[in-house]
Amino acid sequence: MQFNVVSQEKTNPELVSKIVENTKDLEVVKDSVGEFYNPKTYGLRFGIDIIKPILTYSWDGKFKGGEIVADYRINTRLFIAAEAGYADRALEEDTFNNTVKGSYLKAGINYNLYTNWLDMDNELYLGARYGFASFTNELNNYTIFQEGEYFEAKEVTSSNKYNGLNAHWVEFVAGIKVEVLKNFYLGFMVNINKIITSKEADNLENNYSPGFGKITKTGTGANINYTLTYRIPLYKK
Repeated sequence: MQFNVVSQEKTNPELVSKIVENTKDLEVVKDSVGEFYNPKTYGLRFGIDIIKPILTYSWDGKFKGGEIVADYRINTRLFIAAEAGYADRALEEDTFNNTVKGSYLKAGINYNLYTNWLDMDNELYLGARYGFASFTNELNNYTIFQEGEYFEAKEVTSSNKYNGLNAHWVEFVAGIKVEVLKNFYLGFMVNINKIITSKEADNLENNYSPGFGKITKTGTGANINYTLTYRIPLYKK
């Protein structure tokens, strides 16, 4: 039995030389798609928080309110964002009940962490807000507890209304926005907030602020919203 063995010594040196010369003339074409592809559509996006109208009709008069939301793209990942609205909230505490009415404005940024491909334009973002609210606090009634087992608690109806109150706070937010139709988005956002400063009545603490929500003893709070928004496409770059 015979075997044909081709050794490296029999390699044609002229052929190798031609291959090397030809590779020098080849042009390396770089992929035109960078880190990720994003349509980069710039425009004003605005809409509403759909939770607040639902609460208005389902909380039996304990809440009335509305909120508009908006954002504008600065670059592929960074957005300026804002929310503004009003609230009329009736609250019941252990010894009193009150009604808070007022308006608010929140402004800040969102940073998109999601990498979009092809024609997708969705968001998974983190952000921050600075919030301000101006409101009134009306004490509707309160209960007086008297010492001694023979005295019953006495409920007093009041009409004390305190004007010119306000609150300042910061928020850290996280959320998503999904393009369900061309330029129409559904969104969900959760925020954790902290009161910076608050103007209160002399004898009644602020237990609620429009835009912030229920104020705890530590001055912290949390909220969620579901949004429906539309973006007006202005240009691409």
